[in-house]
Amino acid sequence: MSGDRGVVVGYDGSPASEAAVRWAAAEARLRGVPLTVAHAWDLYGAASPMAVPIGDLVAAAEKVVAEGADHAREETGEVRAVIGRGGATSVLMEAAGGAELIVVGTRGRGGFAGLVLGSTAVELASHASVPVVVVRERHAEGRPDGPVVVGVDGSAASLEAIALAFTEADLRGAELVAVAAWPAEVEIGPAPLLDTGSLREFAAERLDRLVAPLRDKYPGVRVRTEVVTGRPREVLLDAAADARLVVVGSRGRGGFRGLLLGSVSHALLHHADAPVAVAHAPRDAE
Repeated sequence: MSGDRGVVVGYDGSPASEAAVRWAAAEARLRGVPLTVAHAWDLYGAASPMAVPIGDLVAAAEKVVAEGADHAREETGEVRAVIGRGGATSVLMEAAGGAELIVVGTRGRGGFAGLVLGSTAVELASHASVPVVVVRERHAEGRPDGPVVVGVDGSAASLEAIALAFTEADLRGAELVAVAAWPAEVEIGPAPLLDTGSLREFAAERLDRLVAPLRDKYPGVRVRTEVVTGRPREVLLDAAADARLVVVGSRGRGGFRGLLLGSVSHALLHHADAPVAVAHAPRDAE
């Protein structure tokens, strides 16, 4: 695949996918890269009593993706449309070869049906080689004046999330808030050398160290670090309430372990009041 794909977005004609297209188009404009609008089709009617000619299916797919491209051109200039035969995950992964970002809506129909609740969201978020952004129709822009929030736990994926969050904050001129969850109760064993207060201070210092290299790279980004007491699910959902974008790693440890496959990921994808971006660790770091 060529390396000029820029941002890739899935579109199927649903309201959620239209919100994703508009978010992706704005993102492509900010990055100064092209936008690819992709649509998946397949022989879904093959088992029905009346067969549908392949030519008609292709024509319908072309009409849908052209509509998505028209929405995109209201937000940005360089837009191309592609269709692919097969499941949504495979079509999007193919379209995203060489891309910087994949964007999808939370729920769709046709090629992207059941995105968040079904296997497509999990497969994209778990296996895509580039960051994936999931946009909810009702909160497509988050809080336009809010910060970019990133969840940090020190894992390889969360380090990629920090880098992505700084990029997004810099593009938007937004404040960046790096958040780590701290358990309400900490087991430190018998005769501890450190009390819980000291351990929390060490956690705050570590969070600052993890963020420091990106502070130097993006000196214009205002940065705030927070160690927040609570379960990761509630900590990130609370932070998302005032955010314009939430960024997390695909897999973590400690506070954000199993983020995409467990209750935390489901809470964010279903309930976060902002788009959710998922960053992935390099393959050799997993």
